[in-house]
Amino acid sequence: MESVSCNLCRRDDVLFLAEQQGFRIVRCRGCGLVYVNPRPVGARLAALYADYHSRDGGDEASWDRLMGQVFGESADLLSAMRHESGGSRLLDVGCGFGGFVALMRERGWDAVGVDPSPAVVEAATRRGRPVQQGTLEDLGANRGAYDAVTMFYVLEHLADPMRALRTAWDLLAPGGTVLVRVPNTTPIVRVLAPFGLGGTLYDPPYHLYDFSPAVLRDMLGRAGFIDVRTFPGKPTVPSRPAARLTAAFFGAIARGVHAMTARSVLLPGVSKTTIARKPLR
Repeated sequence: MESVSCNLCRRDDVLFLAEQQGFRIVRCRGCGLVYVNPRPVGARLAALYADYHSRDGGDEASWDRLMGQVFGESADLLSAMRHESGGSRLLDVGCGFGGFVALMRERGWDAVGVDPSPAVVEAATRRGRPVQQGTLEDLGANRGAYDAVTMFYVLEHLADPMRALRTAWDLLAPGGTVLVRVPNTTPIVRVLAPFGLGGTLYDPPYHLYDFSPAVLRDMLGRAGFIDVRTFPGKPTVPSRPAARLTAAFFGAIARGVHAMTARSVLLPGVSKTTIARKPLR
């Protein structure tokens, strides 16, 4: 186990929020970033992901179903933006079985993926999807090589999310787009805690961070991105019926509130999609 400072502002002044599955969840008093502290060291974290995609009986079909609506909406958004920029080179970070890579290639993008799990990379490769084993940092030499970088439920898993966002900035061509999908668990935990519920929602140590829209905007800005926009987006589709209904219900409410308030109100606790742009100069 190792103790770490705030990844965003580097302060060590924190407020204890919860303890889940033997891990302490804290919030930085300076910037508001929520994170696990202390946490397993890097080698132990890497070992956790050997069978991550098969948790709770997960397989390629269940992951495609889970992320189908999110992928479709994101593909529509990026394809619309492509008409403005003209670029079609895309990198999906933490691509898993390569579902989003396949979808974007069907839409005419030169899409590739990277994932640290040998098992999912092998499965994706068998299906002819251009996916390589590794991490975002392994691609750091490809400066300016992509017009879009996507990270679906990835940033919360990374030991150094600020470094990841800066690396994504380096990998993007001028005017390129980053698209990030992250959970926002803290508001739900606050509501459920008095009833003795929500004791595993942070999902440590797989999830090391929890991002509010304001904190993620701050992180993207410090990484050099501009034109940051956040919206509720379509929900995931879990396998369990109760979870699926919950996601659909609160997702619909979040999108409705966002629309009725001229896109000014983001319902807390719902996963959100954020896009930002690298400046042209």
